[in-house]
Amino acid sequence: MASSGQCNCQCYYLGLSGVTSLFESDPIIARYADLAITKYAIRSEVAAAKETRATEADLEMVDLSSAKTINSRSIGPELIGNSFYEALSFDKILESAGLSGESLGIAKATIIARLIHPGSDRKTYSYINSNSSLPEICGIDLSKFHKDKVYAIADKLYDAKGVIEPALYRASSDLFRTNTRLFLFDLTNTYFEGSTKGNSLAKHGHSKEKRFDCTLVSLALLVDHRGLPIYSEIHEGNTSEPRTLISVLDALESLSDGSLFGDVVPTIVMDRGIATKANLELLIKRNLNYVVIERANKKSLYRSHFMEMEGFTEIYDAQGSPVMVKKLQVEPQKPQGRVRTQVQVQGQVQTLEEDTGTDDNNSYTTSGNTSNSISNSDSSNDTKIIKSDSSTDTDDYIRNGATGKNTGNNISDSTDTDTNATSISSSISSSISSSISISTSSTNNNTTTVVLCRSLGRSKKESAISSQANERFLVDITSLNTSITKGSISKTTVVSERIGRIKAKYPSIASKYEISLEYHQDHGKIIKKRRFDKVINLTITEKPTKAKDDNLQGAYVIDTSHSELDAGEIWNIYTTLTKVEDAFRSLKSDLGLRPVYHQLASRTAAHLFISVLAYHLLSAIELTLRQNNDKRRWSTIKEQLNSHRRATIVLTSDKGVVYHIRTSGVSEPVHKEIYRLLGVSDPLKRIKTIATHL
Repeated sequence: MASSGQCNCQCYYLGLSGVTSLFESDPIIARYADLAITKYAIRSEVAAAKETRATEADLEMVDLSSAKTINSRSIGPELIGNSFYEALSFDKILESAGLSGESLGIAKATIIARLIHPGSDRKTYSYINSNSSLPEICGIDLSKFHKDKVYAIADKLYDAKGVIEPALYRASSDLFRTNTRLFLFDLTNTYFEGSTKGNSLAKHGHSKEKRFDCTLVSLALLVDHRGLPIYSEIHEGNTSEPRTLISVLDALESLSDGSLFGDVVPTIVMDRGIATKANLELLIKRNLNYVVIERANKKSLYRSHFMEMEGFTEIYDAQGSPVMVKKLQVEPQKPQGRVRTQVQVQGQVQTLEEDTGTDDNNSYTTSGNTSNSISNSDSSNDTKIIKSDSSTDTDDYIRNGATGKNTGNNISDSTDTDTNATSISSSISSSISSSISISTSSTNNNTTTVVLCRSLGRSKKESAISSQANERFLVDITSLNTSITKGSISKTTVVSERIGRIKAKYPSIASKYEISLEYHQDHGKIIKKRRFDKVINLTITEKPTKAKDDNLQGAYVIDTSHSELDAGEIWNIYTTLTKVEDAFRSLKSDLGLRPVYHQLASRTAAHLFISVLAYHLLSAIELTLRQNNDKRRWSTIKEQLNSHRRATIVLTSDKGVVYHIRTSGVSEPVHKEIYRLLGVSDPLKRIKTIATHL
């Protein structure tokens, strides 16, 4: 019994001191410890209340049966939003942008309301007016507040975008200091509801959300490796992704002029949608580092490497999934048109063909077999591998958060998470932030660095997508043939159009099949002065499988200017692109970016910019949580704080005086923990007023 008592006591004192219990695995001991801690806390609160009552008591005899509450409003999420609004110096920044007086309060309420209750501007107004304590926090007179003021403030904020955004990033850089300068750039789009006939931003294009029935508007976003936003730009819905880079680089240069980066040269990380050859040349010209997958698919250039898998190193992402990587230094080629080149691999020469005529349609294919013979092509066009960095000095190593081992020709059977997968843990970017100091300027010599990557998870994903597309292609072709055999469709032109649409819908699958038409026996004859035209059947035949393409599934090539980093470090940098994907997901799911209801381009841009400003708050909140080893997202925190309210208590005294006491509710344990992690306090005081005398 003495031993048992000792365990309970020890668990109890550990809990009071904030240390995790040594016995939390024992549910009975943990339960009694929690009860003891709760009783102790209650006694402490009672003692504090007695002391306060003795010195600050405001005693009045009241009719308890008259007690009721009115005007209950949300206070929990508002306290978080307000705290980070102040931490990022929003008021000071907006004042420098020309806002003052009432406009500052409405701007604050509008931005925080978008963070808490995303939706249209009308919904923002309704939430502020009827559901939130923001009017009290922001000093808004509700008797003078109407929805047009929300529209007007959104327009003012967007007009001052050029002042607000760089100032906000400087403020967040002061709040969250780092020596790592990785900037992640990508483009997304969202869809409109309504006709949008008068909206110049609304264009039909490739919808990221598969809403091909709606017009779109595009948002370009630049964030750092922690997900903190730097710069945004709003474009028409059909804007070509590569054309958006130059204005982003201009914005970065304006920040650099203010010595924000010090001596560190920024590194731009982009996916293949933006990384054309012209854009890479633009980065080099501006002396910026880069880590990208080029738009031109270069994996076939290194087919022999991917086939042999010699010299590759196995590294692991934060979830323990393996990725095979290999670093090479090569001489880049810049001739125009289609040229034949050679890759020198361990004494052998592989002849290649490269189409360098355009940025958007570059292709690389193998010409002939790998052999010891040398092509007759001019040696000035050779692409030579200068160095292969395979990290083979040791069997096992740990570097910058990625553990790897030399595996030779073997590929692990474990499932890998694709570079583009959104589930890659944020600890990858954390390891980069703490371990990699990137200060080298862009290389201007005659070599470039590439990292060959082979992901089993990516291979499985590509195979699954291809299989699904193949099945849907065959279903559509079968459906068309059913219509033909029933006689619903028979004219050659109509059938050809339908086949063309199906091929356009599944271009990669359609190339694997031959489709032939079978005609009626009288087809082409002149009957009743008209040429008879009738298709009665179609036949689909699968072409021989291109095994060489299957062997490259899951393979991709990263281009970079960072020759000083090893393959694992470069791959880790590239995977930080998930941060900009997370930003788009938050904007669309948590901050009301979709859909857009505005019918005017100016209002559309203003609406999107409010969501971007709200994302400044959201990203700062989530980064602070991660710094405190808390992985909860804003959506979870917001839900847990919904039960914290501010309300007015109505009491009638024995003398017929009706008192209104406006006060915030007592924080529950979950609320207190969140406020502690985020350093938040309630600035609103208890307010007592006399409503009337009965």
